[in-house]
Amino acid sequence: MHQLQMIWMKLTKWMDKEPVKVPVSKRAIAYVLDWAIGGIICGFPAVLIFALVTGSSDMFSDLYVFPGMGFPEYWSYIAGILCIVVAFVYYIYVPYKVYPGQTLAKHWMKIKIVNNEDYGNITFKQLLIRQGIGLFLLEGSAIVVSNYFRQMLTLATGFYVEYYLEIIGVIITIISGMLVFGTVSQRSIHDYLAKTRVIGEDEKQAKKKIKKKNRK
Repeated sequence: MHQLQMIWMKLTKWMDKEPVKVPVSKRAIAYVLDWAIGGIICGFPAVLIFALVTGSSDMFSDLYVFPGMGFPEYWSYIAGILCIVVAFVYYIYVPYKVYPGQTLAKHWMKIKIVNNEDYGNITFKQLLIRQGIGLFLLEGSAIVVSNYFRQMLTLATGFYVEYYLEIIGVIITIISGMLVFGTVSQRSIHDYLAKTRVIGEDEKQAKKKIKKKNRK
């Protein structure tokens, strides 16, 4: 048992050991809300284009539906790109300009993404790394818009890469979720990549007070 503990300590040596006060339930609720709201908003361009181009009242399924119904493949790319643009607005522009460090869900739950070093506001570069690379690309199953990335890549290559990328995304998402729910810092993979963390709105003020006290 002691040897196993030693191995585990070595494997987790790189992990952030600084705890946060945010209840895990808040993180979970914010994630579910962002997944649902973000999914509806980001998918709207594809739904609209599908209705306008096909004239069909059927439910939009995926980007493959356009060539599947005999329409030019470029409609799939137009719909997918517009969905990604809207996703960038929701997941990157809003936390950068509208509610610093917060999507709509995080704003409602009174939690925010901050710079891990000083709990200050995150930069645009950090948001691109955290949300764009971490969430959109790596943790593919954590966000609906990632489906459009995979589907466009499949259409462009002619090879069904979506299946394999989805499996990889699920694995990375599970690991990331284990870090959030199983470590005191609650930092996910995309937090480590972007050097960010999620805290309660009141924690930022507490951190500032501690830093000022230490300087004295």
